[in-house]
Amino acid sequence: MRGIARVATAALLSLTGVAGFAGAAQAEPIDYVRIELLELTCHQQSEGDHDEAYLKVTDANGNAVKVWPGSLKYQTMGPGYVRSMTDGNGNAALVLGKQQARTMTLWDYDTTSPDDKLGSTLATGSEAGAEVQYRSLEGSGGVYTIAYRVIDI
Repeated sequence: MRGIARVATAALLSLTGVAGFAGAAQAEPIDYVRIELLELTCHQQSEGDHDEAYLKVTDANGNAVKVWPGSLKYQTMGPGYVRSMTDGNGNAALVLGKQQARTMTLWDYDTTSPDDKLGSTLATGSEAGAEVQYRSLEGSGGVYTIAYRVIDI
């Protein structure tokens, strides 16, 4: 009878371990969100008559990935220009966990020298469900405002 009881107990422990019971440590599922880019407004360009702006976002591995403009190298920007950024929204670098953050950096494309950093900001997954975020980006003499929101996916 003891042999049968041991086999039954072993079988029960095996089943409960597979089902995630019996106090087995379970990894919490990650709740993912997405940064939804909305628009970029130029208040002051960094150089001459206009800037050639593009946006990079750090991905889950910390690499800077160009996300906007989606199909062009850059967008021309000058004072008063407002550009939609929605064509960059399909990029996987914009997906993050609610406990994570992504750095968004605006750059000015230059053909004859290294690109100029026009500013950066941090978007966090915990912003999900909040109103539209407006962040000021300033660098190399340029002043911009980026509008985005963080949404559940």
